[in-house]
Amino acid sequence: MESISLRELARDAGVNHRAVYRHFPDKLSLLALVAERGWKLLAVRLKKSAAGKGPGEPALVASGVGFFLFARDCPNLFHLMAGARINTEGTFPNLEAAVIDALQIFAVGYAGTGMAPNIVIERTAVFVAALQGVITQILHNRLHVAPAKAKTFIADVCRMLIKGTR
Repeated sequence: MESISLRELARDAGVNHRAVYRHFPDKLSLLALVAERGWKLLAVRLKKSAAGKGPGEPALVASGVGFFLFARDCPNLFHLMAGARINTEGTFPNLEAAVIDALQIFAVGYAGTGMAPNIVIERTAVFVAALQGVITQILHNRLHVAPAKAKTFIADVCRMLIKGTR
């Protein structure tokens, strides 16, 4: 979180960087708002990606590709959202609600695979964590994937993850 400048955070939150502390008591509060907005934007992207797809694997793959495209288009925001947990003290309930709303899209996809309801949440968590790791490696150029092949690669990764978590 230290690599994110106050100027960038203020811009992302729609606040003048000079006046930021008139609006937020501290940097953590500002980070929480930016992350909350990011999770809300991600939820919109995931819902659009999965719209019209069949339940289960088609929806999960489409959402996984949407997750990648979001990260590719907003890498700094993705890294903030995928980094250390901001809401460790439970101070930002709106942030927590935004995270749950976004991740619920993946859980609904897993429920559509016919998986037993009692294991949907843990499988969703594993799927998202693994996909987040692959996406992070691509964004950091540790995993080299040609831009023209990235969506297909992510779709294939999603299929492997789904198969592996059944």
